[in-house]
Amino acid sequence: MAQAMKDESSVTVQIEGQEIEWKMTVEGDGPWHLSLSSASGVESSATADNAFDALRSIRADLAAKDVRICCNGARIDVRPSGLSASHGAWTVYVLHRWRPPTVRDLVPTFGYYDGNRIGSVAEQDSYWERHLKSRGNWFNFINPLWWAYFLTSSCGKPRRT
Repeated sequence: MAQAMKDESSVTVQIEGQEIEWKMTVEGDGPWHLSLSSASGVESSATADNAFDALRSIRADLAAKDVRICCNGARIDVRPSGLSASHGAWTVYVLHRWRPPTVRDLVPTFGYYDGNRIGSVAEQDSYWERHLKSRGNWFNFINPLWWAYFLTSSCGKPRRT
């Protein structure tokens, strides 16, 4: 019988404008249990079908304490693909409204991102709704830049940030 994964790493959080390191523990093999601990103890934890959804639950919980998690998963313009979500959502796509996401838009969910440029869970949901609406825009299909980007999307590698 395979043993469930358990991984500990550090994650940067922003409290009152200052960035500090907290310990993040990820356990499971679906569902995933994510826990964030400061020097004074466990601050928040959540269990979800993937790490991205667990992170969203923790972000909503910590928002009341004015704590922001400085990672790619906290950006308003990211979402995991269905395949990524079914495998834990360890990578997310940076979404652009003017072109489709490609492999070049993949970033690690828990990779560092500037705390001054992240948003709330509600802002992330709002961006996702706008993105879904823009995907069906007829202008995308007559825009030559969209097609050029779409046809060359397999060129390149995911970002390592």
